[in-house]
Amino acid sequence: MLFYFTGTGNSLLAAQRLASSDEKLISMADAVNNEKFSYNVPENENVGFVFPVYFYSVPDIVERFCRRLKLKNQGYVYAVITCGGGIGGSGGLLGEILGKRNITLNNVFELLMPDNAMLFYNIPAGNDVTERLVNAEKSISEIKNKIAAHEKKVIKGSTSAKIGRTAYRFFRSTKKFFVDNSCVGCGMCAKNCPDKAIEMKGGKPHWIKDVCTKCTACINRCPSKAIQYGKATIKRNRYVNPVFGGK
Repeated sequence: MLFYFTGTGNSLLAAQRLASSDEKLISMADAVNNEKFSYNVPENENVGFVFPVYFYSVPDIVERFCRRLKLKNQGYVYAVITCGGGIGGSGGLLGEILGKRNITLNNVFELLMPDNAMLFYNIPAGNDVTERLVNAEKSISEIKNKIAAHEKKVIKGSTSAKIGRTAYRFFRSTKKFFVDNSCVGCGMCAKNCPDKAIEMKGGKPHWIKDVCTKCTACINRCPSKAIQYGKATIKRNRYVNPVFGGK
């Protein structure tokens, strides 16, 4: 059983690569929206969590899911956290959250993938992205072998995640999002928003919630680059994992 959260496709790709042929992939965003928090783990099946690091911490929607999660019959539990640089204390924080649900996190794996944090700076493109994806495939293969062997380690260090989470909560406002005249009204932003924070009105997106998870799916997946976050993003690169580029 593998729970995942993705904004631009990196973590979904990782989840698909890690899953066995008959293993169920469960979207944490869908589970939160549908209030589905109880699961019975099939016998001899691992439990995985795959998601990106935000502010060296855990994405809001992942935290909300894990704080209400109920598992029956869980055995080996692991997390694969995707990042553009490092995962900070996100693994330690996840371990604490799951521990309060009587779920022991046995291992955390860091997976370096193309950076999509374009709200903060101009992200890499071209060959840099290709190289990271190639290296990520190799890392996923190594991680998969360690999971199969039920490799365990002590998960420590949530301090940086808790500090990052404080900053993250202040950053979650949707006020700076806006759409320019190049918008074609395709509705992909509303479709891909895990928080259901966007509604199409008059053929244009409107942010109807004050805060969101800040996954950047709306801005990175917009086919016409019409969505901006303040003025700084206008000239910045966008990124969507090429496997899911048109989805």
